[in-house]
Amino acid sequence: MPLAGWLTWWRKEEGASFHFREEGGLGRRSYAGGADKASHFVMAAIAQDGAEAIYRSVGKDERTARLLGIALVSTAGLVIEIGDGLTKYGASWEDAAANVLGAAAAAGVNGLRLEDTIGFRFGVVKARVPDPCCRATAYGGDYSRWVHSVDLKLDGLLPRLGVSPGPARFLLVSLTYGSKGYRFSPAEVRQRNVGVDLGLNVEQLLRAAGVRDDSWWGRSLLLFARYYRIPWTAFGWRYDLNSGRWRGPDTGDRFDPGAVIYD
Repeated sequence: MPLAGWLTWWRKEEGASFHFREEGGLGRRSYAGGADKASHFVMAAIAQDGAEAIYRSVGKDERTARLLGIALVSTAGLVIEIGDGLTKYGASWEDAAANVLGAAAAAGVNGLRLEDTIGFRFGVVKARVPDPCCRATAYGGDYSRWVHSVDLKLDGLLPRLGVSPGPARFLLVSLTYGSKGYRFSPAEVRQRNVGVDLGLNVEQLLRAAGVRDDSWWGRSLLLFARYYRIPWTAFGWRYDLNSGRWRGPDTGDRFDPGAVIYD
């Protein structure tokens, strides 16, 4: 993760004295509308799953693997924030906290044997931006294309409730978060969207089609489907915290980016 931070951001930035930056959490005037916090949380949860699997593969018991995973993911996130603190972006305790919470959430799910019921995913949707002439001048990344979700898997939930899942085993109910326009659009059209989606559990569809995790390609394909929200496989409604409006049903790609008029 620190190496990825250097390759992706730091080598392109001018150095600065170490400093912190208050980013505003999920607030209206926060950095990226808080979408980066959702990203830190979900990516840390996914990294926790991977770290636990690695530690178990080298002989650690499950509890030790979970604790070492949290420590590894949290420390890697902290190193990234230290790197950010030496650029114009500044270190963010909020990002570090989101990393810890994401890793702890995944560890809790695994510890309670709820992997078949609760999951974490990220995905992309199409998103327009204003023409180069008429863009806002905010800093950082544009998260308009990103969607992050916490998923309720009906294949695991319904049997726990004493109900046969039937065809519903191929469905997910997801709580999503994403922002629109915080990099290039004027403030009045920006969105912070909390959504509820109904989507396909692609991992279960693949398993039903005969894909197994006892080969490298099968396991890779199943892991991809578990953690990546494949476009056009989920639709739902989104509540924009900025405007107080509901939008949908859609897949999270509806957005008029507006334009900035410069004198």
